Amino acid sequence: MTIKEKEDIMFAELKLKNPAIIDDGLADENSYLSAPLKIVYVLKEVNGGTDWSLREYLAAGGRAQTWNNIARWTEAIFKIDKELPWSYWEKNTGERRNEYLKKIGAVNVKKTSGGHTSDNKEVYKAAIDNGKILSQQLEWYAPDILICCGTGQAFVDACYQDSKPRWKRTSRGIPYFVDGKMTVLSFSHPEARVSPCYLLYALTDAIREIASKISPAV
Repeated sequence: MTIKEKEDIMFAELKLKNPAIIDDGLADENSYLSAPLKIVYVLKEVNGGTDWSLREYLAAGGRAQTWNNIARWTEAIFKIDKELPWSYWEKNTGERRNEYLKKIGAVNVKKTSGGHTSDNKEVYKAAIDNGKILSQQLEWYAPDILICCGTGQAFVDACYQDSKPRWKRTSRGIPYFVDGKMTVLSFSHPEARVSPCYLLYALTDAIREIASKISPAV
């Protein structure tokens, strides 16, 4: 059974209990599995709607808000040995989304939509309630790099209930830990009110430093 088939079965069962559930996961299974690195982003929730699929949305290229940054981050991680100027990254955003969003996994800890501003207590509770679902997705996707986008504590408390990992920090303060072959980073949400260039270079700087210290697939 493919990962997509497993996702479809799981979300069909979840939607029987709650029709407001919005499926997430891999935009394109083959593209994800054949990418240079398997990258999964753990986000809070989608912003609005009930009858749609995040997987299909990302496979079609998403939208600039949120997904311009994630597409940039993904390409930059794949090209981590290259130092490219911001003038490169601020161009061709639509084309980049169409190419790179197919290569990632995107998981929300809260499986129903929220508003423009997330209620962090509600998101955290949903993450804990969805711990088994999130752990199952993590097992299916087996990412090399997992980036928690404002969800680090919620993700750990949901998926590591028996034994909490020990967070470390890069020299510039980005939290991370290593679990087997997976490197987990606690990073900003892609819609954080920070210049996109700051986010991009902070993330790539952290990944370079972590890669120099450890030996997973980064």
